Amino acid sequence: MEKTDNLKWVEKKKEVIKDFKIFSACEVTSTAPDGRENTFVRLDSPDWVNIVCVVKDKNNEDAFLMVRQYRHGSNSITMEFPAGLVNNGEEPVIAAQRELLEETGYSAEKFVLIGSIKPNPAFMSNTSYTYFAVNPVKSTEQSLDEDELIDVKIIPVKEFENKMGTGEYVNAITILAYLWYDKRMK
Repeated sequence: MEKTDNLKWVEKKKEVIKDFKIFSACEVTSTAPDGRENTFVRLDSPDWVNIVCVVKDKNNEDAFLMVRQYRHGSNSITMEFPAGLVNNGEEPVIAAQRELLEETGYSAEKFVLIGSIKPNPAFMSNTSYTYFAVNPVKSTEQSLDEDELIDVKIIPVKEFENKMGTGEYVNAITILAYLWYDKRMK
């Protein structure tokens, strides 16, 4: 492995500027290997999970179990894989099981980790994990959080592939999750 000590800044101080519900805005003071010191902005957020779930559509073809919802950041409706935050102290796989059940009413025999990323390491501290739900079944009704309004949709895989990156199909984490699915699970 290539030596990287010449690149690593050492965090000296962290101050939470404001705690928002889903992340904290922090000022972090760090020192470079050559002694320079500077203050940077970092968003400390819980980790996220995304769940790729394949079911059969009305034509008995492979389809994705997806959720349609309003997103405040883009002021738009998006089509995404079920997803959510990992609670403090919760294992990501448990969060994936919980989020799939809450958002869709589906459970699965097993959850397989197919990828993980740092969404934007330039200023975010969290990791996003993507799981594949094995043998999903509808087991209950949705149990949404207070501010969630979600429609569950069965989207044929080919339709998703054709619409990816357009219209409602623009969530970058969902598209990356599909790429992991395509690479590892097909």
